[in-house]
Amino acid sequence: MDIPRRRGRPRKDDERPTRELLLDAALGLFASKGYAATTVREIAAAVGVRDSAIYTHFAGKEAIYHALLGAMGPTSLAALQIDSRAVAQAGPRRALPNLAARLVEMWSAPRARLFASVVLREGRGGDGVGGLAAAIAVARARLEEPFRRWQDAGVLRADVAAGQLVWEFFAPLHVLRFLHLRAHASDADLVTARRVADDHVTFFLTCTAPARRRAG
Repeated sequence: MDIPRRRGRPRKDDERPTRELLLDAALGLFASKGYAATTVREIAAAVGVRDSAIYTHFAGKEAIYHALLGAMGPTSLAALQIDSRAVAQAGPRRALPNLAARLVEMWSAPRARLFASVVLREGRGGDGVGGLAAAIAVARARLEEPFRRWQDAGVLRADVAAGQLVWEFFAPLHVLRFLHLRAHASDADLVTARRVADDHVTFFLTCTAPARRRAG
């Protein structure tokens, strides 16, 4: 039989870490006010801590934004803990549908959808568009090696640079994210995002198959 918990202050292991509370508070403020208009003091006040407490966890507002970007932005491949060697061994016809499905699932979470709205609002951090472009470049670089291996193995067309193929695979996925997976996305939007992702992967695999397979 379950033992009822005593009311009152939550147990220590039930409390969310201050770092996570700060990230959520910043995310909400960035979405409602914009990155530029949000201050460190407002983020701290939203969590109920002193301004100085933020600097225990982050160097400043820009560092908070980059933590959110790393978890939910173009570099969010890192959050999926992608093993490039395992991806290469699986082959494109197994790896890419799985990867697209995992990305859409992650981007469908409420927190990730809120971050998509932040980016659309103008919340690109102090580095502006340059910072976002750098994050996209990091994400592309993560998968160039598996794409090269697939080309070498003859299971992916080799007449296009691997980096370009990575771009052609991921760019449409990011477009569907910002079209269908924003903060106020409906259940229908989530269903549409999964369907569009599936259609895109099927199309991509058809277009990038070696010439002999396309001919057959």
